[in-house]
Amino acid sequence: MKLSIITINYNNASGLKKTLDSVAIQTCVDFEHIIVDGASSDGSVDIIREYEQSLASNLSPLTYHLKWISEKDTGIYNAMNKGIYMANGEYLLFLNSGDYLVDESVIENVIFHLDGIDIIQGNTIEEVSGKIYRNRGYGKSEIDLFDVMRGHFLHQASFCRKELFEIYGMYDESYRIAGDTKFFMNCLGCKDATFRYVDLDIANYDVSGISAQHSTLQKSEADQIYSELFSKCTLDFFYANSKKVSLYDKLRKQKLIWYTVMALVHIFDIFSKQTPTSPKKEQIK
Repeated sequence: MKLSIITINYNNASGLKKTLDSVAIQTCVDFEHIIVDGASSDGSVDIIREYEQSLASNLSPLTYHLKWISEKDTGIYNAMNKGIYMANGEYLLFLNSGDYLVDESVIENVIFHLDGIDIIQGNTIEEVSGKIYRNRGYGKSEIDLFDVMRGHFLHQASFCRKELFEIYGMYDESYRIAGDTKFFMNCLGCKDATFRYVDLDIANYDVSGISAQHSTLQKSEADQIYSELFSKCTLDFFYANSKKVSLYDKLRKQKLIWYTVMALVHIFDIFSKQTPTSPKKEQIK
C-alpha cells in the first residue's frame, strides 16, 4: 500500500467528522485510514463506527481501508506512534481531527510524487481572524540547515516514508507539542533524509489545535530540541547569521537588486584585491 493517513482524536467529534468527510470523498483510494482515538466520551466512537459500516456496505472493491482503536493514551505523540505501528503504507500523512483535505483530488494529485523521496511537503490552507492564508512552508526543495532550524514544518501537508521512523526513531513522547518538530529537524538537519516541495494544497489546518494555541510552550520545547540536537558552536553560528542568510534569500529572489549587489561586491573585490571565491594563500618563504 502506498499511503496511510493517520488521524488522532480526543473528544473532538465535530472536527473528526470534518476530517472523515474529506477522506471519504477522495477520488483515489490507494490508501488506508487509521484513526487513533483516546477513549473519547463525546460520541466520536459512534461517528467512527458509522463510517466503518458505510465502508463495509460498499460492495465495490474500489474503496479505502479503515482501521481504528479507541483507548487511553499518554499524549499526542503516544497516539501518533500507535498509528505508525498500525500503518502498512510506504508513506504516512498525519491528518488530525479538525484538519481536512482541501478537495476530493488531493490524494490523486500527490500520489505520483511519492516516488522514494523521504519527505514530500505541500501547502496548508489556514484561516486566521477571518482571513484565509496559504502556507507553503519552505516553498522550495533545496533547503539548508538555516531553513531546517527555523522550522516551517507542516505535518498536515507532509508525506513521510514510514521507514524513517524505523531508522531514526519514533516521535519523542516527552514533548507535548513539538515532537514532530524534533523528528523533522533530526531527519533533515542531522541525518541524510531527502526532501522535496510540491506546490499542491493538501490540507486545511485547524488553527484552534493545541500546537497553534501554545506559543510559549512551543518556544520552550523548540529551545529544548536545539540543545538536544545541535552543538553550542552550531547554535551560536545560527543565531549570529540567521538574519543575514534570511536577507540573502530575499535578495536572491529580486534579480535586479541581486545583480546590482553582486556588481558592487565585484567592484569592491577589484579595488581591495580580494578574491573571496578562492582560498587565501600565505607565502611562508
